[in-house]
Amino acid sequence: MSNFLGSVHLAATPIDEEKPDKATGIGECLKLLSRPFIFLCFLGIMCHVGIDVGTNTTAPKIIMERLGLPLEEAGFATGIYFIFRTVGCFLGAFLLRAMSPKMFFAISVLMMLAGMVILFVCDTLTLLYVGIGMIGFGNSNIFSVVFSQALVYTPNERNEVSGLMIMGLFGGTVFPLAMGYAADAVGQVGAVAVMTVGVIYLMYYTLKIRKILLLSAKLF
Repeated sequence: MSNFLGSVHLAATPIDEEKPDKATGIGECLKLLSRPFIFLCFLGIMCHVGIDVGTNTTAPKIIMERLGLPLEEAGFATGIYFIFRTVGCFLGAFLLRAMSPKMFFAISVLMMLAGMVILFVCDTLTLLYVGIGMIGFGNSNIFSVVFSQALVYTPNERNEVSGLMIMGLFGGTVFPLAMGYAADAVGQVGAVAVMTVGVIYLMYYTLKIRKILLLSAKLF
């Protein structure tokens, strides 16, 4: 009898079940671009990808153009970039625990800017490798910082933000097109100039990280 009464009581007790997340469409993702900070994050992701793809394609060409090395030897520049990018991803997990995202992001962007300057003015293999390595290390954690900032800004729309940032990854592929036109016009230094525009934008974005951190502190 007690089991029967217990079953009746359980059946009459309302149970709040978590509703599944609503399916996220492209329209919901694109609507977030109307928010200024999310738009800045989207452009930041595009610059990150543009610098990443651009360095991989341009670094060997710079070495071939300035030093006259064959592609087989100049292609090692891509390996240098990936080595430093991998090391940067590994160390970034620890460095982000020891310093603020703003400081870490600023250091990363300054490293990329220094690397771009080296690619502009230097014509020795060792220095060119140093510049390529600095760009790889600096660009290794840009995506993670920008992505986390966007999520902090819109904690209730994580799915939409994630979708929009992934769109930014594909959108960054427009950089190589602009770099190609610039390289045809003035040589590989033109391609470096296009990437430098992306780095300068990330410097501007660094100034915005401080504001969103202050806002997130108020929200939580």
